[in-house]
Amino acid sequence: MKSMLMRILLLICISFLGITNAYSQEKERVKDSLGYDGVDFKSVNEFYIYGDSKAIGNNILGEHKADDFNDMSVSNDDVKMKYIDIDDDKSTFSSSSAKLKLPDNLKKIAYAALYWTATYSLEKGKRRKSKDSYEYKGDFRLNQAIDTIKFKTPNGEYQTIGGNILYDGAENPTHAINSPYVCSADVTKILRNATEQNGYYTVANVRASQGYISGGSAAGWMLYVVYQSPTDNPKYIASYNGFALVNNLPVDITFKNFKSVDQGDVKTSLVVSALEGDQTLQQDECAIIKKDGSYQSLSNGVRYQQNFFNSSITNNNLINSDRIPSSKNTLGFDIAELEIPNYNNSIIDNNTSSTTLRLKTRSDRFYMYFAAFQTEISQDFFEDIIEEREPVSKISKVEPEVIRTTQTESKKRKYVWKPPGKKGFNSKDFKMLVAKRSTNFKHVTSGYYVVTNVFSVLTRARKWEAYLIKKGYTPVTIVNPRNNWQFVTVLQTESAKEAFTMQQELIQQYKFRDTWVLKINLD
Repeated sequence: MKSMLMRILLLICISFLGITNAYSQEKERVKDSLGYDGVDFKSVNEFYIYGDSKAIGNNILGEHKADDFNDMSVSNDDVKMKYIDIDDDKSTFSSSSAKLKLPDNLKKIAYAALYWTATYSLEKGKRRKSKDSYEYKGDFRLNQAIDTIKFKTPNGEYQTIGGNILYDGAENPTHAINSPYVCSADVTKILRNATEQNGYYTVANVRASQGYISGGSAAGWMLYVVYQSPTDNPKYIASYNGFALVNNLPVDITFKNFKSVDQGDVKTSLVVSALEGDQTLQQDECAIIKKDGSYQSLSNGVRYQQNFFNSSITNNNLINSDRIPSSKNTLGFDIAELEIPNYNNSIIDNNTSSTTLRLKTRSDRFYMYFAAFQTEISQDFFEDIIEEREPVSKISKVEPEVIRTTQTESKKRKYVWKPPGKKGFNSKDFKMLVAKRSTNFKHVTSGYYVVTNVFSVLTRARKWEAYLIKKGYTPVTIVNPRNNWQFVTVLQTESAKEAFTMQQELIQQYKFRDTWVLKINLD
């Protein structure tokens, strides 16, 4: 019933909007009644690591089955799309490849994720000219599994991959005309167990609309890899995914939980991937916030400030040609690896702990589904994170002999603290502490507790307790009976002033920056 309803709705939409006289000039922008166009971007994971990341991928639709497509004056609207299929394998109907080259000093693959995305409303669409516009028709897409594809490592055999559907536009009236979707799968184990990790990876059986659909069809895949290897400084690497229609309203993605190097140049880079960024339609931008609060539009030799998403797969200033086919025009599919031009640290300064990426357009529309951010971080911050979070699998540190530190890097930040005194006890924070509602824990002595950390895993709480004892504190751990979380405290008192004074003293030390006071059973 739901499927039939969606088909009727799509037919109505095509009948009403099927004549699109200016779609190649400015693609239609619509929103549903809630103004909701996709899935909010969320953090997939974050790494504090001596290492780096790499992204490869390719499009899966083109004018030819296997030939390169290098006409940069053509958009996907005007191409009668067919599946690219390079593998001469009868079990696949679409396939393309891209080459991964990891460094010789590779220690370990920390994480690998595979994404595939396409517009998929019709199986094979047709169009006919009607005066100054086009009418589109075709068979609705079949009930095929968009979340199942085939994946092959270098010199390996195809493996069937079942992914997670991050978004399917067929279920949203806003996107019923072209039904964009995106899926992902964690393929870390597959890459780790591969007999060869460097070489051509092939993705097959990604489903998309062939022929013509309103606005043009596009499809592609991306493999994103985070790996461990010796580097001068540790890095923070974070990836985010979601699905956002970028049209007249900007889309912001904020990266945080890092601290850039204390001094010197801050080296930072991005990986972004999007669907439906046309080469011929301009006014789309990828910008990052500067330290003065303004936004800097990003560009390089192959991507321009006013036409960033331009149907290409690029590594910094070069088009990635290590692909089969190696089309310069990927017809609505983009992957961009780029260094942020951080001259004189004008964008990301020393000791920066967050930044925001902004996507916007004034002409074209496109679908953003992936963004990754990485920056060098200070040695002190890295060591603090390692001590706090071990054993956490997503924190990777190479052997000590390959870590290179300078005298400057090894200096500890100095903290200067003064007791709060009368002014401190009249502060807003102290008044809120006294006035806030008490938390009720059974079998816990009433009072104000100075909490230094909270853990969901008992072993991690015990490790933190050992660290506190080494530092001269006497930790007491209380358990939240609702969820069994471990609250590791260093003081229990009935005096709000005593608890507040100790908390203010502790937060001057970096490792205790999140210390807070919990009021228990005092109401």
